[in-house]
Amino acid sequence: MKKLFLTTALLSTALLGANTASAQITSIDDLLSQVRQERMAKVDTNADGFISQSEFMAPAMERFTKTDANADGFIDEGERKAAREARKAERETRRFDRSDVNGDGVISRDEVAARGAERSARRDERKARFLERVDTDGDGTISDAERTAARAEMKAKRGERKADRKARKGERGERAERVKPDANGDGFISRDEYAATVAAKFSRADKNGDGVLAAEEMNLRGHKGRKGKRKGRRGQR
Repeated sequence: MKKLFLTTALLSTALLGANTASAQITSIDDLLSQVRQERMAKVDTNADGFISQSEFMAPAMERFTKTDANADGFIDEGERKAAREARKAERETRRFDRSDVNGDGVISRDEVAARGAERSARRDERKARFLERVDTDGDGTISDAERTAARAEMKAKRGERKADRKARKGERGERAERVKPDANGDGFISRDEYAATVAAKFSRADKNGDGVLAAEEMNLRGHKGRKGKRKGRRGQR
């Protein structure tokens, strides 16, 4: 049975779309913190600063209803395939629309150049933020000592994240186990099976077991590509 799309659809469709560009972001930790807050704002409907199980499940169940094209209460392989193709088409449309600035349905040479200039400006902005953070003496260059210090800081943070992942891995054994989408193996995913899968995902995310998700419990792990390698921007390894 292929992996159910809901595990990524819930957060990628309902929670993603956050604008993470900010001149005040000076580190990966700042970036992750901002993304968590922006994702939470999209689902935290009562604005209490936490995501309840019902708030967590609502967008996923809406996705189920949308995917269940014949409204029979089950999702079959054909409906899952159609949903995947629809999401792919939506992504392609958004990419095209970002380049088609004047909305005439055609991407001109000038629009291509404008997109290139925009990407270049973002790269320059990231470089400037990096220089500002690492250039501790403010002389406009990065010395060997500053480079060594920056590497040591990044290594320490990687160690902290690794320890955090190890701790979470140990906690997962005490939390709800993963639930197979097609629990009875009949080739269809019922609404109850779908809901059980989302509820189990919520339980795994609720690290302290208080029945709500705080910002720090939001899962921001990247999508994995072939052979389990994490996908990311070129050069950000």
